[in-house]
Amino acid sequence: MNTTRQIYPPFSIKPKNISTPQSAITIVVPLLIWTAGTGGVMTPHSTAEVLNRFHYPRIHIEPSRAKQVDVRSPAEHVANIRDVFAINMSDLASVLGVTRPTVYAWLAGQEPKGEAVIRIQQLSCAADKFNQANIIRLDKLVHRPIFNGRSLLDILKTDEDPIAALATLKVMADKEAQTRREPKGAGKHLRSLDDVLGESSVAIDKRS
Repeated sequence: MNTTRQIYPPFSIKPKNISTPQSAITIVVPLLIWTAGTGGVMTPHSTAEVLNRFHYPRIHIEPSRAKQVDVRSPAEHVANIRDVFAINMSDLASVLGVTRPTVYAWLAGQEPKGEAVIRIQQLSCAADKFNQANIIRLDKLVHRPIFNGRSLLDILKTDEDPIAALATLKVMADKEAQTRREPKGAGKHLRSLDDVLGESSVAIDKRS
């Protein structure tokens, strides 16, 4: 009696509980079915019955979450720094370490080169965090000598991390906003922003 081997098309097994950075993976396993005395002929119905006898583990693979990418152009980053910190073009040029014509050229779409790109991205990232903190009237704080005689603008001109100043500025801005909301007849003296800042002046260590 002859024994005939019939090779059927591969079928897929979907893995489960395996993590991978790629999208879903399919493991292909060829199915070899030996038939004896039938001439190697199997109908689709009989093939399905054979497949149902096997209990293969199924692995479900979750696709990795896409990493958020900052797609803003250099011009948009420069504008972000200017707008969030509420500084004029002269101060912006000083912060970026270039001339005003260069800043205007960047805002017009000219590509910065070398270390200027890194500097712009770092400051724009810091500006994003200040914007998320929703500091009230940051434009009134940026020039004030709050940090041991230095202002936020002074810090922006150095290689120090301006995020270190964020918490202090947030507290001061909130205090001043609360003072402005107090009714005039409440018996409390309406202090100026300079008074509030003078009480909360702090020092920020310069990074080496």
